[in-house]
Amino acid sequence: MRCTLILVGTELLNGATLDTNSVFMAEELNKVGIKIDLKLTVGDSLESIEKALKFARETSELIILSGGLGATDDDLTKEAIKNFLDKKLIVDESELEELKAKFRRLNIQFLDKNYKEVEKPEGAISIKNDVGMAPAFFVDGIVAFPGVPKELYNMFPKFLKFYTEKFCPDLDPIYIKDLIVSGIPESILEEKIKEYFIDPNIEYEFLVKDYGIIVRMQTSNEHKIAVEKIKEKIYNSVGKYILGEDKEKIEEKIFNLLKKKNYSLSVAESCTGGMLSSTIVTVPGISKYFQEGIVTYSNESKIDRLKVDRNLIEKYGAVSKEVAEKMVSGLTTDIGISTTGIAGPDGGTKEKPVGLVYIGVKVQDKIVSFKFNFTGDREKIRKKAVLHSLFELYKILEEDE
Repeated sequence: MRCTLILVGTELLNGATLDTNSVFMAEELNKVGIKIDLKLTVGDSLESIEKALKFARETSELIILSGGLGATDDDLTKEAIKNFLDKKLIVDESELEELKAKFRRLNIQFLDKNYKEVEKPEGAISIKNDVGMAPAFFVDGIVAFPGVPKELYNMFPKFLKFYTEKFCPDLDPIYIKDLIVSGIPESILEEKIKEYFIDPNIEYEFLVKDYGIIVRMQTSNEHKIAVEKIKEKIYNSVGKYILGEDKEKIEEKIFNLLKKKNYSLSVAESCTGGMLSSTIVTVPGISKYFQEGIVTYSNESKIDRLKVDRNLIEKYGAVSKEVAEKMVSGLTTDIGISTTGIAGPDGGTKEKPVGLVYIGVKVQDKIVSFKFNFTGDREKIRKKAVLHSLFELYKILEEDE
């Protein structure tokens, strides 16, 4: 079973709005075994939407649209589907009354143009919108959803349950295994593991992200065991570079180890400026173990708050192995992390270029430091520093098991 996604909205084309709906839909479709052939993005134009529908019909059994179901003049998705299918638009009286009731509950005036929100092509099946106004609808292999993410997230799983049970009950779910790798160039990584990519039933790809490289293996659920065997071989080859799997977050893995060992944690940040602390506190329950995050951005702050020797800074510079280690030694918890670096875009020299970051890690009496030369803009360098500081801590804690 294959489908095409059509994302409607000029704001998606001009960059005013970021598309997150297609990511969510792709994940939900994978769960039931429907593969996306194409993803098309079109503006708020009848002609563009109709062209996309015609193109999608030639290649896919299922067409999924997102956006353009509202009450304003630029909401044209229903009109385009009506023209494409040569059907009339109708209004179900019970759905109209339900919409009006929503307006009354919110104390909003119902205008004539709001009738548009419950219009649907003749013969269409509606999908109830529990969190917004306009329902989605399905007709003749075409399903259309509002573009508001929370509304799509509410209705899309309900539609998939209906669609798969009625039209394709024997679908085999798509199995995806992601390995998140960092600290090794893509070309070298490929040379080390490409010999394992020989099974014709499995699709392989490398996805380069700010934080590293995703090695993705995708297949049907019946070949899941083959993927797991290949995963073991990859771990044996480049396991020291693997940060995690799938949506697994390194901060959550650290939390589990903190809980197991009953260790306290604090951080001292310079170049990351609070980003490391912010990442750590996203984990529910971390408050029992995370004591404090100190942003010691200036040299004076490093000296006053962490007792870094002024002479040490003058001799080696604030961005140095020595200062990173002294910063982390100034923390009193069982575990500590320090970051100091040059995030740019200015401030770099030949000896210490933009992207140079030192990370200090303390686990009880043991203190180690790591040197990195990251690439990218200021934000990317800071994000990489956060990820790698957590990864280095995790490796030490795991080795201590």
